[in-house]
Amino acid sequence: MFFDSPPYQYPFIDPVLIFAFVMFLLALVPIIADWLKAPRIVFYIIGGAIAGPHVLNFLHRDQTMVLLGTVGLIYLIFLAGLQLDLNKFIKYKYQSLSFGLLTFLLPFGIGVGLGLWLGYSLFTALLMASLFASHTLVAYPIISRLGITKNMAMTTSVGGIIVTDPGALLVLAIVVGAHSGDISAAFWLMLTVSVAAYLAIIYFIIPVVGQWFFRNSKSGGAVEYGFVLAILFLCAYLAMVAGLEAIIGAFLAGLALNRLIPEKSVLMNRTKFIGEALFIPFFLLSVGMLVDISAFFTDVRTWVVAVTMIIAVVLGKGGAAYLSQYIFKFSKSESWTIFGLTVPQAAATLAVTLIAYDIGLFDDYILNGTIMMILVTCLIGPYVVEKYGKEVALAEDREPYDPSEAPQRILVPLANPETSDALMDISFMVRDTGSEEPVYPLTVARDGAGVESQVARGEKMLSHAVIHAASAETPVVPVTRIDFNVSKGITRAVNELRISSVVIGWNGEISTKQKIFGSILDRLLEEIDEMVMVCKIEDPVNTFERMVVAIPPLAALEAGFADAIRSLKLMAEQLGGDMVVVSTDEREQYVRSRIIKVKPEVPLEFSTIHSWIELPGWIEKNKKENDLFVMISAREGTLSWRPGLDRFPRVLSQRYPKLSFITVYPSEAEVEIDPKLGDTALTLLQEKRVRLHLEDGLSKEVLEQILRTDEELSEDKVDSIVRRLVESSADYKPEVMPGVLLFESHTSKVTRQKFFIGISKDGVNVEQSAHLVHIVMILVSPKDLSVDDHLRGLNSVVRLIRPGKIFEKIKNAESASEVIGTLKSIRQQNGLT
Repeated sequence: MFFDSPPYQYPFIDPVLIFAFVMFLLALVPIIADWLKAPRIVFYIIGGAIAGPHVLNFLHRDQTMVLLGTVGLIYLIFLAGLQLDLNKFIKYKYQSLSFGLLTFLLPFGIGVGLGLWLGYSLFTALLMASLFASHTLVAYPIISRLGITKNMAMTTSVGGIIVTDPGALLVLAIVVGAHSGDISAAFWLMLTVSVAAYLAIIYFIIPVVGQWFFRNSKSGGAVEYGFVLAILFLCAYLAMVAGLEAIIGAFLAGLALNRLIPEKSVLMNRTKFIGEALFIPFFLLSVGMLVDISAFFTDVRTWVVAVTMIIAVVLGKGGAAYLSQYIFKFSKSESWTIFGLTVPQAAATLAVTLIAYDIGLFDDYILNGTIMMILVTCLIGPYVVEKYGKEVALAEDREPYDPSEAPQRILVPLANPETSDALMDISFMVRDTGSEEPVYPLTVARDGAGVESQVARGEKMLSHAVIHAASAETPVVPVTRIDFNVSKGITRAVNELRISSVVIGWNGEISTKQKIFGSILDRLLEEIDEMVMVCKIEDPVNTFERMVVAIPPLAALEAGFADAIRSLKLMAEQLGGDMVVVSTDEREQYVRSRIIKVKPEVPLEFSTIHSWIELPGWIEKNKKENDLFVMISAREGTLSWRPGLDRFPRVLSQRYPKLSFITVYPSEAEVEIDPKLGDTALTLLQEKRVRLHLEDGLSKEVLEQILRTDEELSEDKVDSIVRRLVESSADYKPEVMPGVLLFESHTSKVTRQKFFIGISKDGVNVEQSAHLVHIVMILVSPKDLSVDDHLRGLNSVVRLIRPGKIFEKIKNAESASEVIGTLKSIRQQNGLT
């Protein structure tokens, strides 16, 4: 005999057959739901009801199904805490708490009244009301799929669960204690002490343990996921020990691990995938299996109680969502989506119902009415969220276009297998969430002997990068180039693939022959204009708690500044920490205004130093163990470049060898000049303001020589302007490239913007430059000219001269007309005038 018993029985008892049938349901339900264009969640519940003991009787809600359903419920609430935008939650914490109170008290008040109206005791009425006051985020996977989890209204409603579910369970604890006569001072003391101890573990011990684990674990995916599960269920169990429910522990565990698992990380994708594919559907099936349809055909009172309960929860949650539209200025679509998120009842509702039924406070009518309420609200909620959540997503897509939000095409040159994952993770973080552009991992093999083995090693590294990206659900296009020169190979890939950003690694090693990072990186910075992020990462990316961004004077004027800040803000948003911006006192207001305008919104803290040379001291005094330091640098010849910027990565690497830092070189792409903003540098320049054959002297004397070419300026005005120019450059050297100085100032001594150039073929010695100075440029603006117009003019001036042929032609010019003619011809050739 092949079988000692029939191959199947109703309900199924063979564990293999049960699991196979459930897997079949999990595969079939999404197909049917997508075909009918209905929320999958609804059909999981319906599938559980049909397959359950009260209809087809294929499945019995035994201990196994209860266990898996409980795990799914805990996992669902955990994901809500894990994916919550903590920055926005903290920013709008009072709004979340206010909404939580609103969506708790309104249904609670309605529930107490209806419970008494149905003839139940006060204790029973209070417990019925607590059913309506809580809510379960059954529809959360929908807003996650629509990409609106970080919407302020969604953050507010999700954060409200911190009030509603603990509130409902607190009512349960008080009523059960009062019913059994256990309410006393000792009861309250024990509850307070245990909850306080539990919260201390969650917020002080768990994050420290998590930091330690992720910094020291080298095992990768499976071990990291196992650690997350261990923390989740440990927190859930400790919550029950403290007198709370497991779902509260799950939510708090998600919050505790929130900053350690970035949204676009491989670990987050793995955590979401397993939950949404397995655990959460089990929970939804188990809810459906509770529905006993026959009970509604045996007694009219069952219908009365069920309909009353459904009306109470819809009125209460609907009223709270409606009021939130006016109190918090949400849109109509956001208000409806909040209603859809908060109306489903399952988690705390089931906990309260089963406990109250066991101790005799709930009868069969309330039990069946609760199951019907769970089914109906779990059908209504996802449908409403699906419908109105799409409108919220579309409204966010229709927001005004910001040039800094242009899609990025990111290239990641890989050379070291040990750092490839960190570089790929950074590229995932700086990639816009809605971007359809892939990331391009690149390996370059040097042409010549052994090129085949180099290509093979590169392909192995690219294969790993592709697998890593697939785990994070990020599209990639691996690229291989063969070239005699590695930097040329990278440059060729940048041009051929129309790359906008390059994320590249640096090992921190230096030698006296290298200029900044090394021959390859230095040449790459000279050959391309696109944004480059040079990364020296010493710790796992997800362990950084704070990003410190240093902004040199004039860096905020660069054309690519907004794009660079947007990339850093996207990364800070993923890390979940604060972004601390360090700038000089003089430029702080302008830097602040520019950074605040760039999306997305992240917690910002601004710190100032009097002079740029004070930055190393600021770092020494303020750096923390889990900081990621970012330096906005500049290429030679740009407005904000100074020799000290090139030395800074070396200084950091030598002084703090374990410090993780990124040096960002913003894009130098030319931008269109708005004629409404004023004259460009070329139209400002006149022959009478060009001084040839400068003589040696202090910077003050050189400036006087140049300014005296303008007959409109008296000696007193020249002296005043020179003093102002020298003062303005005191804490930041005016050298924009070797041999070229740029001085600028606002002054009341001129009535219109003026531009001067002084030239020395042989070069003059000026104390503010380590090189012989051949070209000195001066831009002065009247006091009534806006700061933006002055800075726009400054940006135009610095782009006139570049190292190489342009510099040589200007330096060797024999007349003022030749200087102006050279500049105009070059700019016309480049299509910039």
